[in-house]
Amino acid sequence: MAESFDVIIVGAGPAGLATAYHLLQLAPTRLNRPLSVCILEKGSRVGAHLLSGALVATENTLVEQWPGLSTCPQVHQHSARWLTRHGSIALPSLKPWHHDGKRILSLSRLCQWLAQQVEQLGGIILPGLAGRQLLWEGQRLTGVVTAAKADESDAIALTAPVTVLAEGCRGFLSQQMIERMGLDQGRCPQTYGLALREVWQVRNSRPGHVLHTLGWPCASNVYGGGFLYHLDPHHLALGLVVGLDYRDPQLSPFNLLQRWKGHPLIQAEIENGQLLGYGARTVVSGGWHSLPQLVIDGGLLVGDAAGLFDVPRLQGVAHALQSGRLAAETILDGRLPSYHQTILTSAIGRSLWRHRNIRTGFRSHSAVGLINAAWEGLTGGCSPWHWRWHQSDRQRLQRPQPHQPQPIDRPSGLDRSSALAYSGLRYNAQQPCHLHVSDQRRHCHDD
Repeated sequence: MAESFDVIIVGAGPAGLATAYHLLQLAPTRLNRPLSVCILEKGSRVGAHLLSGALVATENTLVEQWPGLSTCPQVHQHSARWLTRHGSIALPSLKPWHHDGKRILSLSRLCQWLAQQVEQLGGIILPGLAGRQLLWEGQRLTGVVTAAKADESDAIALTAPVTVLAEGCRGFLSQQMIERMGLDQGRCPQTYGLALREVWQVRNSRPGHVLHTLGWPCASNVYGGGFLYHLDPHHLALGLVVGLDYRDPQLSPFNLLQRWKGHPLIQAEIENGQLLGYGARTVVSGGWHSLPQLVIDGGLLVGDAAGLFDVPRLQGVAHALQSGRLAAETILDGRLPSYHQTILTSAIGRSLWRHRNIRTGFRSHSAVGLINAAWEGLTGGCSPWHWRWHQSDRQRLQRPQPHQPQPIDRPSGLDRSSALAYSGLRYNAQQPCHLHVSDQRRHCHDD
């Protein structure tokens, strides 16, 4: 079975929905005709894989149009602290990384609203369908094969002149395209983080208050930090992001989150509270040095699938929305080959370039990373050097030592089984699996 559209978008997150929205909104005036746009979403519904608590600047016109924005607290107090085991030290807040004036959004609610706008404009959203593989004619991308069942008995070939991959971090089809076309040649290996999040109901919250932490419980050679956002008078969103370039094979990011929640500063916020939701996702953090080529004949990458997350400024959602708008405009103007350069010269590219050296500094030691981050912030990223790396996250992992103790499964707080019970995880057991071990013989290092 086959279906044809003008544009196919894989992923109904902020980047994919923003692309579809701008395409459908602008097409009647720029092309004098409507477009047929199809969005594939592997979740059971739009927003099913999103958890509340995202800092977003409201200059984005798309966010300003959202009626639910008025219910999202505006950040009016932001603090950053370095944690020790039982105490904390205030960190200076440099102007480039201020969050005052931003909104704390429910990303799930924003995307659900965007999905409604897309459908009202004539777009088609297909939830519960996972992309199986890309369709090619030589070096040209022509579409996607999708299926809801592992045996592909219901496979459908969707074709279009343009396919937009908006799958998020390390998307299944995005990696196929990058590897087939060698889009990351000459770039630093992409580096990732694991973001673990929880939503809590508490007696008293302070809407608009934001806390970010560095230091404990992460070791000096582990990149990681915590966040706590006050959503409304009775709800908090909190979590920990751990860089996946750590060297200790027995390190458990989940256990680190539980330890972090036991710190007096965090414990005071959630004491006598109730956990409402838990989730985890990978985040892309390589920035400027790891950007692949973003466009090929017939296809392009947007949002986190393109590696556009700016870690120091926590600009993931904003960059996803902006890249979706730029992608739509280049498609409608018939300038698809110029998309990569358009991103590099946009506010997205300028921000990534200014912060190109910050994440790299934390690969050696947290103190080096802090000093380097302060320097880059003060100079606006005008350092004459470029800090690059040549190892992937997996290559940095050391082999376990026989004398090392086994990791503690439950240092404090939740165990994994209880956490999963709060994740709201729902899936079709017959849906194709996106997780594959590429080589069973590989463990920590290449032989």
